[in-house]
Amino acid sequence: MLQVNSTLFFQITNFLALIWILNKLLFRPFLRLVEQREEETRGTRTKAEHIMASADLLKGTYDTGVSEATSGGMAMSEVQKKAGRTEGERILDEARTKSAGYITTARVDLQHNLDEVRKQVMGISVTLAGQMAKKILGRDPG
Repeated sequence: MLQVNSTLFFQITNFLALIWILNKLLFRPFLRLVEQREEETRGTRTKAEHIMASADLLKGTYDTGVSEATSGGMAMSEVQKKAGRTEGERILDEARTKSAGYITTARVDLQHNLDEVRKQVMGISVTLAGQMAKKILGRDPG
């Protein structure tokens, strides 16, 4: 059984002194350390949130820049395509004009050569006709 005597007061005093010492040396430093870590964690978490917000802002800016560059590139591409088509049509028209000139020149040359060949054939045919008449008739037709 439990008896109340002088040791009980000594034990209570001893217990209270031990609690006071442990509170001073162990519990308060531990609680300060826990509180300090919580503050650091809150500060780090706040910094991380700010960094994430900045990253989201930069990502939005990047995405906007990429979309603007893409649309600008597409517009430039369309301009370049149109310029290419225009230049191609100009070159094709120039080639058509040159080829028409070559064809005209070739036709004129061909007609000129044909006229010369006809004159030569006429001259040869007169000579051949005379020679054939000479052979057939056996005398000079002239």
